Amino acid sequence: MAATYRRLLGAVLAAALWLAGCAGAPPSPPPPESVAPLAPVTRNSREVALERALGEFSGVPYRSGGTTPAGVDCSGLIQALYQRAGVHLPRTVADQYQAGRPVERNELHFGDVVFFNRYCQTGGRGPYLAGIFSPGFEDEVCHNGIYLGGGRFMHASPRGVFISRLDAEVWRVSYRGARRYFPG
Repeated sequence: MAATYRRLLGAVLAAALWLAGCAGAPPSPPPPESVAPLAPVTRNSREVALERALGEFSGVPYRSGGTTPAGVDCSGLIQALYQRAGVHLPRTVADQYQAGRPVERNELHFGDVVFFNRYCQTGGRGPYLAGIFSPGFEDEVCHNGIYLGGGRFMHASPRGVFISRLDAEVWRVSYRGARRYFPG
């Protein structure tokens, strides 16, 4: 009886193996359609250079006429940042304002330069204490900074180089426009 049981067990195992072999592998999924790989997201090399330069100037002290990490004024900061990105800009706020392409406030991008009439009466040496903007200088530009995105800009003020918000009242009411110096 043990021999019959072994033969029956062997026959069942052989049949199971044969049936398993007939099943084969599960069907493979169809090959994906040919899709071009996505291009890597890259920033313009000038923007990358500009971004690196921002770190070099963050917290630098104010120095009238300065253009180096030892000390800068507002237009010197802008000129130095852009120089490191391979773009030559004029030295003064007024000349920088004339040099770029106008940009609407709601279309600002990283690297655009924002302009204000704050500090006009004091020649850039400090805030006009009697008001937020400089009376009699409404149509002039006397201060600038570089737009970082998210409503923030970096600028050199008498307190040094730091980041401010465009929607702060002092900057909102003294805002006079923006310029773009990179293509696009």
